[in-house]
Amino acid sequence: MNDNIYKIAIAGFMHDIGKFAERANMPINKEFEIGNADLYQPHRNNRYTHRHALYTAAFIDSFEKILPKEFNRANWGLEDSFINLASGHHVPETPLQWIIAMADRVSSGFERDEFEDYNQEIGVRDYKKTRLIPIFEGIDPDRGEKADSLDSYHFRYPLKELSPSPENLFPKNEDALRSLDNEQASREYNELFNKFIAELEKLLHRYQSIPLWFEHLDSLFMIFASYIPAATVGKVIPNVSLYDHSKATAALASALYLYHFQTDSMKKEKITDYEEKKFLIVSGDFYGIQSFIFSAGGSTNKAAARLLRGRSFAISLISELAADLICREIGLPPTCSIILNAAGKFTIMAPNTDKVRRQIEAVEKEINDWLIKNFYGESTIGLAWIEASFSDFSSKRIEGLWDSLAKELEKKKYSKIDLERYGGAVRDYLDQFNNELSSKLCPFCGKRPSDKQIENDPLVRDDNNRSACKICRDHIYLGTKLVKSPKVAIVSHDAEIYGDKLSEPIFGKYQVSFDVEGKLNELAKKGKLLKYWDLSISKDGKITKEIAAKFINGYVPVWSEEDQTEETLIRILHGRKSEKTKNELFDAIKEGAIKEFLYLAKMSINVKVEYQEKGETKTCGIEALGVLKADVDNLGLIFTCGLKNNSISHLATLSRQMNNYFAIYLPYLLSKEEKFRDIYTIFGGGDDLFLIGPWNRIIDFTQFLNQSFRQYVCQNKHITISAGLSIHKPSDPVPLLAETAEDALKKAKHNGRDSITLFDETVKWKSFEKLNSEVKEKIESWLDKSYINNAMLFRLNLLSEMAKQKKELIDGDKKQAKEVANIGVALEDCECLKWPAMFKYNLVRNIGKKLQDSARNEAIAQVDEAALWLDEYGGAMKIPLWQVIYNQRRLKQ
Repeated sequence: MNDNIYKIAIAGFMHDIGKFAERANMPINKEFEIGNADLYQPHRNNRYTHRHALYTAAFIDSFEKILPKEFNRANWGLEDSFINLASGHHVPETPLQWIIAMADRVSSGFERDEFEDYNQEIGVRDYKKTRLIPIFEGIDPDRGEKADSLDSYHFRYPLKELSPSPENLFPKNEDALRSLDNEQASREYNELFNKFIAELEKLLHRYQSIPLWFEHLDSLFMIFASYIPAATVGKVIPNVSLYDHSKATAALASALYLYHFQTDSMKKEKITDYEEKKFLIVSGDFYGIQSFIFSAGGSTNKAAARLLRGRSFAISLISELAADLICREIGLPPTCSIILNAAGKFTIMAPNTDKVRRQIEAVEKEINDWLIKNFYGESTIGLAWIEASFSDFSSKRIEGLWDSLAKELEKKKYSKIDLERYGGAVRDYLDQFNNELSSKLCPFCGKRPSDKQIENDPLVRDDNNRSACKICRDHIYLGTKLVKSPKVAIVSHDAEIYGDKLSEPIFGKYQVSFDVEGKLNELAKKGKLLKYWDLSISKDGKITKEIAAKFINGYVPVWSEEDQTEETLIRILHGRKSEKTKNELFDAIKEGAIKEFLYLAKMSINVKVEYQEKGETKTCGIEALGVLKADVDNLGLIFTCGLKNNSISHLATLSRQMNNYFAIYLPYLLSKEEKFRDIYTIFGGGDDLFLIGPWNRIIDFTQFLNQSFRQYVCQNKHITISAGLSIHKPSDPVPLLAETAEDALKKAKHNGRDSITLFDETVKWKSFEKLNSEVKEKIESWLDKSYINNAMLFRLNLLSEMAKQKKELIDGDKKQAKEVANIGVALEDCECLKWPAMFKYNLVRNIGKKLQDSARNEAIAQVDEAALWLDEYGGAMKIPLWQVIYNQRRLKQ
């Protein structure tokens, strides 16, 4: 990739960095200001406007020593100097400056006739005091955004670094953020800016590789500029971050430059043409994610946790690298040209030329050749694209543009596999088996032949197995390393690295290693180090700043000193076990090792802090796993119809902020909150969530999930989630876990969304919160006070089923009512109508039998409330009842 494209991309990315500097009161040399105002600032009505453009130039000039030396080298790339490219977008003179200027305007969603207003800087308000408004608050798919008035918005983000802490990540409805004084507002900007400069100086690879440094800069700017509003003047709602606007501008500028370069039309009149279809918006989707992660057919559940962790990470990695490969083949900088990327989906801004179309088609074949070879058609990546002009990105037309792209991608689902290219038998499949291996078929996936190269690999070897295929070995490698080594290097397949690495490079081009730190600079200079990421978030919530941070790792519970408690020991040893089994259990407990599913199930056992006469600990509950699958409702509709004043920058901000909740906040929460730290992230990102953990803690977490998500999206009733929960034995096959949780989620979606399914009962979140808190707690208190016994719990369970049948019989839909009227109701179907009488009978006969007089009357009066619950919730009463029953179940020692 040549220097020109990176010069354009980084100039576009840094074009508005002067807004940060200006609001922070960065000092400017007076001579510099006098000598450069005419170069970078429009001049109208006897005054200079758009002072931030001058500050962009001053920033580049003042901090040249901590920026790549190429920025001030006359012979780097194109004839325009870097400082002029980045700073001249309000007074463009050369074709290249016009490319940055047009990208800036289109990124903001401006119409052609809004150009004059754009350069006249109207209505300057208290720009330093203005804080970023969360894009979630204004979303309404029915009516579009709220009125263009700041007074109608109540939430603001504090001006802080990006952090997983709710104090930084969540919007606040606080008067203090809406009414800052100038002194405090300036001080906050100044403190943030000084921290940014200090970290900018520490960025790695400044001298070795511009592409790598740019990716690190992108990450650093995301941390510091995610809560800086891009626009604080004019008739705009400041709900787009400076980071997202800068990145979108860089993407548009890169594609625009390449288009005019390849079409030999680098002239102002061609660059400013608003109707020419200059862009290809390319969208990619990873098909078969569930089959990929929960691959069925293996004969062993060994290493299940590591394997799932590795497969989940591999999904993100393959999606990232597929987008990266497309950009590299086209000649675009992946750092900025991949404008959206989460949950197996990505979107790339590309130039609309015949050459680029051929390159995209060739890369799609190359990617799927590799996927078909290794996954036999269960997983593929589909690419779809549409043409776009400047006008299509305007706020009035971008909704239709994005809708068209979604439809093209939907069409692609029906042709996931090119049957002409891949159809028919896999002719060499049987020839790949080696009869000399201990297991000819991979025992982990049950699909691919075991590979001789992997035989006796320490990652797959145990007492019962020595074999695996390359892919499963690599997934176990990824799952093992992720919890031990936070930094990962992506290098070219031919890079000279030693130690553990993938046995099957991704697409045959990308090698992955967690152990190349000593060779980084050498690999970077040679162009062999393609990416270097830190996947971790520290326990105190700090995100790495010296290299690119990637939030694609999730949270995995591992054994630590905090687990060395008596309660943990009791849970592990519970039940009848041979000495051999006990030794095996303890052998698996090593500090830093992943907790396997058997142990997660054991963490659901309740240990009572009381002892029986013989000194035995009292335990109760069931050993089981809870599986949660959740996602955001109607996200596509929110993206296309939820915003009135939309732009590519708005879409980028919305996508990233939604992803932040699932990919940054939730993994951090699970690691910090003691009651949730045994919950395992299988997948979390975009708008999707897949978790496994102790069954009772998963249920409590699910209630917390809904409450915190509502808080994160400003209590907007139009943005909701649905969830499905299933309960399993730890020995159940992994694909079964996924299938039942997915079925539960579908039931929740079919309930009008904004719902949850648990124990095969579906309710709205409001009902679930009452059932899971108030109702469950009262039932538990009745047990503790001896108002009811276990037998009564089972009677209530029977009555709940009868109440459900009564609802279906009496309150069914009109079709059912008509059928009942025509053919009548069978006598046995009317049994359910007796539940109120049966409840009263049990209430008087069985409640508080050990209590006397007034105490018993009080017990009857309290338990009588259950009749109201049965009538209101019917079968959904299983949600609290089954939890109480399972948690109270006495366990055999």
